[in-house]
Amino acid sequence: MTELYQIGDLAKRAAVSTRTIRFYEEKGLLGAPARTSGGMRLYDERDVNRVKIIRRLHHVGLGLEDIKRLLGVSEDASRAERVEKTLSVLNIEAERSRQKIAQLQAECLEREEAISMVSKCRECAVESCPIHCPPQHHVI
Repeated sequence: MTELYQIGDLAKRAAVSTRTIRFYEEKGLLGAPARTSGGMRLYDERDVNRVKIIRRLHHVGLGLEDIKRLLGVSEDASRAERVEKTLSVLNIEAERSRQKIAQLQAECLEREEAISMVSKCRECAVESCPIHCPPQHHVI
């Protein structure tokens, strides 16, 4: 017999809030759960795993619509196709992250150069600056 979880139990097992579970349901990322006769939501281990993968994919930068598309593929495709599609998307996101890192490193280098230039102004007397400093160092 499959163990069933109420929404609070699912949230704890998947390390998200109950609000997040409801949000995922509203957005179609998580299917409508079974319900007790009293209307309480019931989830199984597949739901726990699905919420965990949604959270992981979102954490690595995928938008909810991208995640929904990926998970939508999973309903009709073979396991191998789902794995390949997910790997493809994750590789694209990893490349985007590498590009962002390269851009941030370039920005950091520019800032360090500016810091170096401005730091030279500490010892510089404006009156004697043209004598001791090349004109390109006159930043302040």
